[in-house]
Amino acid sequence: MTQTRSRRAAVAALGLALVAAALAPATTAVATAATRGGTSTCQAGGPVEVPVSFSATFAETVAQGANVPVSGAAVTLVVPAAAVDALRDSGGTSVDASAAVELSVAQQAGTQELTVTGLSTSEIPLPADGELRITLPGRVPPIAAGAGPVTVSLTSLAPRLVVRGETLNADLACTADPAANGELARVAVTAAEVPVVPEVAAAVAEAPLLTAKFLVDGTSHIAKMGSDLVLEQGTFDAGLFTGDVPNTIRIEGDLNLPKSSSYFVAFRFMPVTSDVELPQDGKATGTADISGGLFTPTIDMTIRVNLVVSNVKQDGVPIAVGPGCRTVAPLVIPMKGQTSLLPGSKSTMESTFDIPAFSGCGVSEDLDPLLTGLISGPGNKMTTTLTAQGVG
Repeated sequence: MTQTRSRRAAVAALGLALVAAALAPATTAVATAATRGGTSTCQAGGPVEVPVSFSATFAETVAQGANVPVSGAAVTLVVPAAAVDALRDSGGTSVDASAAVELSVAQQAGTQELTVTGLSTSEIPLPADGELRITLPGRVPPIAAGAGPVTVSLTSLAPRLVVRGETLNADLACTADPAANGELARVAVTAAEVPVVPEVAAAVAEAPLLTAKFLVDGTSHIAKMGSDLVLEQGTFDAGLFTGDVPNTIRIEGDLNLPKSSSYFVAFRFMPVTSDVELPQDGKATGTADISGGLFTPTIDMTIRVNLVVSNVKQDGVPIAVGPGCRTVAPLVIPMKGQTSLLPGSKSTMESTFDIPAFSGCGVSEDLDPLLTGLISGPGNKMTTTLTAQGVG
């Protein structure tokens, strides 16, 4: 057995050394973050100026006939500290926030009007002091690129704030600032891509030099709910490819997590159960530094998963969320830290991530605002333990 382990270790060491020694320049997609903002006037014991902005990241170029890649759409509002004090003095304990955002997409064939979805959350506690910064994640509908450049402009940004308390329910009557409107991004359109013949694609596809296999255990702390979701044990297969510089390797991984059952207490008194799935959105990607040892690489990797909710019950009573209840965008979970490839060894990493708004929830009524208000937001924590199963 000792000789077998030694042979495996030698094979793995040789493979990792080959990966670290080779150079294979990577191609990175170019994207540009765009933001437009203004000042909304809200009524909080008098007129209060609330900075509000819309931001998103657009690809700089796109092939004709493809959809323009857009990510990170969000509205940010900043309620000044003095206004927060006034709301608290009036009996307010939390606020509901939403925004209506309209975009205009101009191309050679004409102009298209789009409405950004999501952009809603509820029961944000008022801080004990200081300003209140609110981020509302959203989703830009698909933008199909025709001939010529694609120009995306902001045409309307209308925030809404509602303060709530035990005996209070007041709309702050926020105005929209036309000064926020204007061009967000201009995307160049290239000639349509020629499809790759499948036989050619198969021939040129790069195969990993090694594959590292792990068991995955995780616990996610949902900030808004104040509760933990313990994930069922899954697997992670990490393909190890040639890196861009010496002593590094490139990682492309496949994460498979089974369906998990969750139990939360909403509004501090209402038990809620559901099934949760985290299907991977594209391969996990990143790099690993092996300068500290071939079998103890330090990884810097990003995993993208969609959050899908089903079988929701409130105090045992089913809530018909339907089969398509999921976040409008993937959860982006960074994983950084030292790992071990020695079979049986465990590596634990801590991550912080945002949960986007929900979409497609509800059979007979729109439950998107409910799920978004209960779950979506920043500051969620993930503790992940990887148990190495060996390399091959």
